[in-house]
Amino acid sequence: MSNLNSFISENSGRFLEELKDFLRIPSISTASEHDGDCRRAADWLADHLQQLGIRKVDLLGSESHPVVWAEGPEAPGKPTVLVYGHYDVQPPDPLDLWKTPPFEPTVRGGNLYARGTSDDKGQVFSIIKGFEAATRTSEGPPLNIRYIIEGQEETGSDVIFDLLKREPDRVKADAVLVADMPYYARGIPAIYTALRGICYVEIKVRVLAGDLHSGLYGGVAPNAHEVLVQLLGRLKTKDGKIHIPGLYEAVEKPSRAELNAWKRLPLDRDRYLKKEVGARELVGYPGKSVFERLWALPTFEIHGIRGGFTAAGAKTVIPAEATAKVSLRLVPGQKSATVARQLRAAVKTLTPEYATASVTVIHGGDPVEVDISRPPFQVLAEAFRKVEGRAPVPIRSGGSIPIVPALQRKRAPVLLAGIGLPDDGLHAPNEKLGVNQFKKGIKVFAGFFQSFGAT
Repeated sequence: MSNLNSFISENSGRFLEELKDFLRIPSISTASEHDGDCRRAADWLADHLQQLGIRKVDLLGSESHPVVWAEGPEAPGKPTVLVYGHYDVQPPDPLDLWKTPPFEPTVRGGNLYARGTSDDKGQVFSIIKGFEAATRTSEGPPLNIRYIIEGQEETGSDVIFDLLKREPDRVKADAVLVADMPYYARGIPAIYTALRGICYVEIKVRVLAGDLHSGLYGGVAPNAHEVLVQLLGRLKTKDGKIHIPGLYEAVEKPSRAELNAWKRLPLDRDRYLKKEVGARELVGYPGKSVFERLWALPTFEIHGIRGGFTAAGAKTVIPAEATAKVSLRLVPGQKSATVARQLRAAVKTLTPEYATASVTVIHGGDPVEVDISRPPFQVLAEAFRKVEGRAPVPIRSGGSIPIVPALQRKRAPVLLAGIGLPDDGLHAPNEKLGVNQFKKGIKVFAGFFQSFGAT
């Protein structure tokens, strides 16, 4: 470890500058005008891996959002680790809330600020640098490495799903490593036992043939926004309950042991409320703990509503049509396709006769459960212990990584453990990654590669 730590310390400045170069590319997968930037990010990553001595690098499945597939130098007789990550990022809006431009990486107060620092460029890059460090301080590669890094994680992962459907053997490995999630808290690393799934949809309501003048027809003409808001308010009431028939029936309740373990986790509720959530009050399903609401129950969130007139100034129209973007986060036992059907049925039942409503699925993914009793998890836990002085805590994640079920298809254990912190601001302005967290991540993953290669 002394040689490894020395190498990382001596090269940490270079590692950080390389990450900054990666972060400068605005690879926003949700915006077609950034298709070229997504391709540029894939090219940058492919070139960087080749410079590190990766013997085979291919860009697969798409011209604009290819999957970067890489196979490292062979290590005969050693185990194989498949590393998953994504190079695409969320839009940076609203831009006026960023203290520094989102694609001009800036170190401030010990943190690196830029879109993609924690989700997921910085995290996957810490793995890449960890393998570089492990290889440079060993007599050759400590194990066989494969990288599968996609460019559509934020928009549904269509390209990589299609690739793995055609070529499922690409996920053959002794372990799959995914770093796209945070520590439980500063100084307390985590290994994740479950991820929530997602069903992301648009709900569209139409009540008129066309927009109408609110002075001439207000008071008698139906308003699409009113109907949509009333519909959404009936699908989820203010007590936090979701009123979609059948939704809760499939939910697999956490075990008593798991619930007891969650009770032992440290939680400064006041700090969590004010510093992390930034709210006056926590909401959600009544009678359930914070962790149950975050990890063990489905959610229904409204992300945006459009229709009518929203530009500056005034325009007095009664909107004919209104659309809401909505997601449901799903927990073990639920299926995205089933929930989509249940939602369609509920919307149909709740829509008034004078309106029409449709539900269009944008993307979805099923929940994931992970058995962390298998040997690779113990190796990773020990790598965290050597760096942090304590083993990671087993927790669930409220987030979703749609491709993980496909990564499990060949039954390789999927290790879900990242290096970010809960307040890194994923998907928000001023997203960050602690510079020290980045260095710790390199040490953790380098130690894991060396130790797992020796098993």
